[in-house]
Amino acid sequence: MLKIGINTNCECGNSDTEILTNIKNAGFENIMLSYKAKNFQASIDKINSLGLDVSYFHIDNNHANDLWAVGESVNNYLQSVIMQIENCKKNNISIAVMHATKGSPSDFALKPSKQGLKNFQEILKVSNKCGVKIALENIDCYSIKHLCYLLNHFKDENLGFCYDVGHHHLYNPETDLLKKFGDRLFAVHLHDNLMDWHAGFDHTRDLHLLPFDGKIDFTKVCKKLKKIKYQGVIMLEVHKKACGNPQLYENMKNKDFLIEAYKRAEKIAEMVE
Repeated sequence: MLKIGINTNCECGNSDTEILTNIKNAGFENIMLSYKAKNFQASIDKINSLGLDVSYFHIDNNHANDLWAVGESVNNYLQSVIMQIENCKKNNISIAVMHATKGSPSDFALKPSKQGLKNFQEILKVSNKCGVKIALENIDCYSIKHLCYLLNHFKDENLGFCYDVGHHHLYNPETDLLKKFGDRLFAVHLHDNLMDWHAGFDHTRDLHLLPFDGKIDFTKVCKKLKKIKYQGVIMLEVHKKACGNPQLYENMKNKDFLIEAYKRAEKIAEMVE
């Protein structure tokens, strides 16, 4: 069976250590380590002690819009990303997921530009040197052009695609992203929502529910992943405290939520195989 995993910022504990322990106890062996971990090295030490495998690290996206700008903030952002990639190398993490923009419908980036390509080239130099693959994630409907701009320009073997199922069906359902970039697929983010976003709404429609609790047709999703022969980790990116309403899991214990999450991931893995 395909490996299955879950994000560490799933809100299933009061500390990074507690969350990681709960994830392990639920049966998961693979994780996506979030940049939101309060102490990266302490989290790595705990991960190693539990025998968990970091399938991907998610790079900090708070200043991702600066990639398309010029000035001191760009240099600060680039240095931060470079440091995170180097930390991946030190800890044998082979894939880093990255946003081409911050990815919020209410926070616009500058238009795709040659300056952005120049800035991103600096990131690719470091990723190639470190042997860390960069997986660019599809975010909202406004930033899809930034994603396509970078992937269409750079054909580097260390640059690929992170397919976020929830974002795709919420913001860009009319675009067949797996057809466009499936041959460069490094990673997936699996979660559900009500597919009810339109211009004027903020990010709170991006619920990050457990798969099969929203309106996304995962049968079709899995058929497409099977068609392109995806062999990577079936990675959930879910939040026990959903980003908006409905709050389906507020009365569930962390243990029960994670056990259910594991079952959903297993089901998807079976469907893809």
